Amino acid sequence: MARSAHSHHRLEIEGVIDTAADLARRVKAELPSHEGLIRCSAAIEHAVRNAQVVAVRMKRPLSLHRLPVVFLALALLALCGWTYVSFFRVSGLTLALPDRDAAELKDTLKSDPRLSVEVVEVAGSREAATLVATGQVDLAFVQGGIPVPPVLARAELPSREVVLLFLRPGVPSLADARVVLTSTEGEGSHSVLLEVLRATQAPTLPLVRHEWSALTKEGDASVPADLDAVFVVKDPSDEKTIRAVRRLVAAGFELSDVPIGAISKRLRYLQRTTVERGWLSASPPVPERAVPSWSVATYLVARDGLTPRLLAQASRVVQPVRNLSEAGVAPSTTMTSEVLQGVDAFFSILINIGLGFLALLGLDAWAYRKQFHELNSLVSVLSQLQSNKDVLAVKDDAMRKENMHYLSLVSDLLGVVSHISSYYTQENSALVFNNLSDVIHERCNSLKLNIQLKLLQSAIRE
Repeated sequence: MARSAHSHHRLEIEGVIDTAADLARRVKAELPSHEGLIRCSAAIEHAVRNAQVVAVRMKRPLSLHRLPVVFLALALLALCGWTYVSFFRVSGLTLALPDRDAAELKDTLKSDPRLSVEVVEVAGSREAATLVATGQVDLAFVQGGIPVPPVLARAELPSREVVLLFLRPGVPSLADARVVLTSTEGEGSHSVLLEVLRATQAPTLPLVRHEWSALTKEGDASVPADLDAVFVVKDPSDEKTIRAVRRLVAAGFELSDVPIGAISKRLRYLQRTTVERGWLSASPPVPERAVPSWSVATYLVARDGLTPRLLAQASRVVQPVRNLSEAGVAPSTTMTSEVLQGVDAFFSILINIGLGFLALLGLDAWAYRKQFHELNSLVSVLSQLQSNKDVLAVKDDAMRKENMHYLSLVSDLLGVVSHISSYYTQENSALVFNNLSDVIHERCNSLKLNIQLKLLQSAIRE
């Protein structure tokens, strides 16, 4: 079978084996009295055959000499992947958001193009809390009063919703109401209502109806005649909330305070506020005078296991950029320190990769020390054997010719040793950086040059 053009540039070990075997036979046949050279030629033949076995072993997929290159490739790929994920990839976040609340926060998400957030509309805060607790969404807006597992990271949003209590004329307080209308059962408004009722210590709990959505619909809608109070926690900027407020005012309801007392200290999501005159509606003004009330915090809750980079991206929902001065990048000592720390960490990773690569190269060279030490020992033996064969001071022509033949065979054997070292470095390019291979080549070349000078001087003398 014809060999490819590439194979002609490679050192084929079969030819070196044939040469070593032929030299071993010639030494044994032509110089039978020189036991040292016979043993050395046999050892060289064994070394070249062993090189073939080692080369076959190096072709295995899990060979040691492949580890440095594989490690370097995987480490660089991992570094590139880490750099891309950490600095360039825009990861999408899923955010559970009640479809009827937090209108201002929805506008914030739409107005900031740097936020890659997919909104998942839910019925209310309780469903949002369930989704984020089970890991079905990355983030969730959860109104205060809804239980959330304490292990989940959370941040309070700058926008707070307001407690809106409307009482029918003749009903002095929420504790005196017999029928109270609120939002969806089990959601934020209902949860806060139950806490307030416990705080007011009403003698009898009122009948609670969850029909707030009927007041927010467009078109004609009437307020139930038997209704005494309406208690909801809403975003006053929402159009649906404004529509329901106008209907309640038209039916004679008035915005009232919710006297909770000292128990509000335990409900940390509550904060005292004031609804100013005309804040809910300018014409007619609703309320007609400033009314004390409570604001309720809304929390951004993150699922367990969210990466630091995604948490940093999620924090922009809490603190969006609102003006040019905040959007601009102003150099500072802290920012410069963080940048330098990032650069230092990046180059530290590169240095560690380089050290790991060099360590594996050293381990690879260490694995071949036995073969190179064997070749080095053979060169030493051949050096000792040829040093005893002189061709200039010998007067006997027969002995001089024998010594010349001896030295010629030693030179050929040195060439075989040099070929074995070259074959190892050819099959494992990492050994090129091993000083042992250079030492063997230099010693072989020096000895061959010394032998050739002896033979040349002998030829000139004749």
